[in-house]
Amino acid sequence: MIGGPNAGGREVQAGGKEIDTVRRLGGVYLWIALFLAVPVGRLRDLVGAEALICGYAVFVALTAAAIWKVGAAKSSVGRAREHPAFLPGVLLFCGPLALLLGASVSGEPTAARPGDYLLNTTAILLGSVILVGGYVALFARLWEAGQRLLPALGLAGLMVGSAIWLVNLVFRYAVVASGAAGSQAAVEDRAWVANEYLLGLQGEPSWMEFLLVWSDMLQLAFVLLAYVSAAAFGAASMSAGWLRKGGGSVFVGLNLALALAVTAGILLAGVGSTVAVWTAYILTVPFMVFILPYFAGVTFLRRGRG
Repeated sequence: MIGGPNAGGREVQAGGKEIDTVRRLGGVYLWIALFLAVPVGRLRDLVGAEALICGYAVFVALTAAAIWKVGAAKSSVGRAREHPAFLPGVLLFCGPLALLLGASVSGEPTAARPGDYLLNTTAILLGSVILVGGYVALFARLWEAGQRLLPALGLAGLMVGSAIWLVNLVFRYAVVASGAAGSQAAVEDRAWVANEYLLGLQGEPSWMEFLLVWSDMLQLAFVLLAYVSAAAFGAASMSAGWLRKGGGSVFVGLNLALALAVTAGILLAGVGSTVAVWTAYILTVPFMVFILPYFAGVTFLRRGRG
């Protein structure tokens, strides 16, 4: 005989360790994937469009493999992907990635570059749809788990905010479709940024300046509602046992703190506080409402392992 009586057992044990190592690496990758999406999106400007397409393919393949491996982990109650929080976790995880992969290509959105402006808008729209889908799935699973009031309040706030946000994004398409991109580019430096218009624009505003301020304030309303809704979903997930007390409390507390800071920034802008308007400007950048749900999504993906 070539091997002893325990040779087969050692091979199985070694194979199990290799699988567990790959799964652990996949779990680590999920935590850092958000930070890798930006350099992937910048490949177009650094190397070229072909490199961007290849980077997208590799990134999507690695992400899908990591989700599959983490979802295949076994626990006393079955595989991780069978946990009710797994599907919401996938959507909450993928929404921010979809946004970054597209928006990082275009850089800061400006109507001076209509093509990149539309690309940026489409990436935000796609990421928002996936993120909202994650919250809807989370609402359904929490409802099944016996959580009622907080998920209902969170979903109601999110639906109102999403409707407002959709108007903002459709406006961006309309600007390009109507040939008004040049008019927006001429005034967006002062009428499309909260740290400028919250202090009050000087002089008689043009029709484009009014529409830009109006549409951007819709974004502020969406972000504020999204923070509060995320806090409600986080509290309900803690009650269901899907977020641990420590991490869940941080998630809820940060979302409420951000909502409070945005509200204070908008109100204090009326008395001319520069710090307040810059706070409101930074915290109402659309991607800000994607960061915390992303990490909650990773937690949900890994929740079924224990």
